[in-house]
Amino acid sequence: MTDTLDRIEADWPAEASAAARRTAARYGPPDEAMPSRLVWHHARPWKRVVVNRDPVEHRFPQPHQDRVEGWIDLEVPREGTADLAAFNGSIRVERTRGELAASCDVEAVNFLAVNLAHDLITGRIGVDEARREYTEMVAAHLMGRAQPQTSGFAFQPLDAGAGTADEDEPVARHKVPTVAARSVGRPA
Repeated sequence: MTDTLDRIEADWPAEASAAARRTAARYGPPDEAMPSRLVWHHARPWKRVVVNRDPVEHRFPQPHQDRVEGWIDLEVPREGTADLAAFNGSIRVERTRGELAASCDVEAVNFLAVNLAHDLITGRIGVDEARREYTEMVAAHLMGRAQPQTSGFAFQPLDAGAGTADEDEPVARHKVPTVAARSVGRPA
């Protein structure tokens, strides 16, 4: 996989290549390698880590490029998703899968984002407090001051398959036909 990693990274911007190298140094060779991203499954303590070639520009708490995603299994109640979106646009919730991700340019800041997301979901803090704490802790981390919230999870994430998925509820009063049940080639 190292040859594949070298080949893919040759076409990547320097920042993306550096992020991929840091991640590989920590978790070993990626499990999946595509021209646009590298994926590590079961990269403990994460469920999955993804390094993207192409960044997403993000201005909170200061301008940077989101490139590294850290995913965990976490049940997010439907009513909690709006608070997470208001807290940090780089938090992603896959409610149906029971997953939550944080994206940043630094893995340590992803730990912080997930820890504060958990605090929001559990009601320990509100959105404004989460944004303030995040801003203060990121600044301290970047100045080299150790922050416990950036070194790992402050809670115990669930193992994969631990029942975090939310299959949701049907709303249709009638059975909705599946794609396979429709006639192919004939107008509906």
